[in-house]
Amino acid sequence: MSEVQQTKIKISEKAEGIVERDIRNNVVGRRELYIKVFHIGSGTVSRKDVIKAIASSYGVQEDLVVIKKIHTLYGAGISYVRANIYNDKKTLQEFEPQYLIGRDTGQKVKKGGKGAQKQG
Repeated sequence: MSEVQQTKIKISEKAEGIVERDIRNNVVGRRELYIKVFHIGSGTVSRKDVIKAIASSYGVQEDLVVIKKIHTLYGAGISYVRANIYNDKKTLQEFEPQYLIGRDTGQKVKKGGKGAQKQG
C-alpha cells in the first residue's frame, strides 16, 4: 500500500494547513482542495491569508483562487477549508457565483434577483 503525500501550507505565524484532498477536475478546469487548518490558540484564519498561502504554494495568481467555505470547529482551533484553483479567469467567472468572487476580492456584491449589482 502506498502512502499519500500530504502537502503542508503555511498560512500565517499561528496557522498551518494540510491539504487532505487535491482533486484535479480537468472537465471544469480547476483543482479542488480540501484543507485542514490548525490555528490552536488563535482565531479562525482569514480568507485573504488562505488565498495568499494557496497561491504561493501552488504557484498561481491570487485571483484564480476561490474559497468556497471555511468551517471552524467550536473551541478546537481547527478549521476545514474548501477551495478551488482555476486554470483561467474566464472559467472561474462561469462556475463561481459573483457574491463568492466578491467576498474573496473584497468587493461587496448585493444578493438578489435581477437588480443585483456590485456596490463599491
